[in-house]
Amino acid sequence: MNTSTQALHADIPRQRWLRIIPPILIACIISYMDRVNIAFAMPGGMDEELGISATMAGLAGGIFFIGYLFLQVPGGKIAVHGSGKKFIGWSLVAWAVISVLTGLVTSQYQLLVLRFLLGVAEGGMLPVVLTMISNWFPDAERGRANAIVIMFVPIAGIITAPLSGWIITALDWRWLFIIEGLMSIVVLVLWAFTVYDRPQEARWISEAEKKLSGQNPGRRTAGHCR
Repeated sequence: MNTSTQALHADIPRQRWLRIIPPILIACIISYMDRVNIAFAMPGGMDEELGISATMAGLAGGIFFIGYLFLQVPGGKIAVHGSGKKFIGWSLVAWAVISVLTGLVTSQYQLLVLRFLLGVAEGGMLPVVLTMISNWFPDAERGRANAIVIMFVPIAGIITAPLSGWIITALDWRWLFIIEGLMSIVVLVLWAFTVYDRPQEARWISEAEKKLSGQNPGRRTAGHCR
């Protein structure tokens, strides 16, 4: 990246570290919680109530990743050519609905269908958020921004284990899916009012800064993902 382009990108307010990264990180944490909470629900009574064998439990875990493959590439293209914000927004709605429905299942086959659909709904998340980050952060900062977002894996692990254990102990495994599903709706509200696909769309950036950031490297870099 040349000096003039770096100077242009420097005009995008530093607020982006507080306005863009945290909502993206939180959305990623929620997606991971929805992905792994079945590991706590199974020994928490789900396996006994639904008559799930060890083989079926393994299939329920694995079928998620079959669905996960579907939107990996399309997700990145949607973020480049369309709106990653809208994509993740609708994904949060899907995560909420699927998670709540998982808390209402009455058979292991219903569980398999919902786990597959959850995989499809989560598949485009990471390509989309990484593309959005490329719109906001120049090469010199993008590695740090991506590293912060990728921290969602250990952070979600730290949060999910005790939270899931507490919910199952206080209520039951069904409420684990329902409560964590409803958390997606809370995050959706935060997402809708804080995140923008590109600096040019952000309301908290002045018009003069938007004109400068219109020439930012993020757009061109995002185009390389095609």
